[in-house]
Amino acid sequence: MNRKKNTTSVPTLPQSKINQSLLVPPPQIMSPNQSYSTYIPPEPKFDPNDYITGSTTKRDIILYKEIFDFLDSNNNGVIQPMDLRKAFASAGKYQPKKQIIYQMIADFDQDQSGIIEFREFVRMMSMHPGEKDTDEDFENIFYQFDLDYKGYITIDDLREMASECNENLKDEDLENIIKACDPEGNGTIRKQGFIRYMKSLQKKN
Repeated sequence: MNRKKNTTSVPTLPQSKINQSLLVPPPQIMSPNQSYSTYIPPEPKFDPNDYITGSTTKRDIILYKEIFDFLDSNNNGVIQPMDLRKAFASAGKYQPKKQIIYQMIADFDQDQSGIIEFREFVRMMSMHPGEKDTDEDFENIFYQFDLDYKGYITIDDLREMASECNENLKDEDLENIIKACDPEGNGTIRKQGFIRYMKSLQKKN
């Protein structure tokens, strides 16, 4: 018995009804020798005149740029926390904790971006040693000792900082530091007592 072939045709949409703008061309297959090119704009040319302030000269800016580029280990135009860690590691003597590194960045990071840009670096470098520190400066130093934000500094905090700085201080020396900052005799250094003590040292100098 002969079977009839299935001659049913699949309906098609007339070409006039197809919206050609909705048709997406198949993805292009690239050969191994081809690659996508991404346009990377050139970095603006460094001009020291753009960074001169009332307390700096063109020669100062050029010197600061050399130091900045040395610290900028990734060559991305900014100084990040890991750049400072690498700089301290290359020096070999002092290995500050992560909290101190971030505090050092925050002290000069005016726009709170978490990094130091060159203009902020110029401001940091152009600060004169004779300029008096403010209460905020002393408070930042205080929290480099009080890393846990307890609100006070213990003899263990002093001992740990001395160890990180490779300073061989005896307990007697550390106790004398606490007594100088702790007139109430609590055995710890409170923030206000620390600030008063640092101001008294500043006046002597």
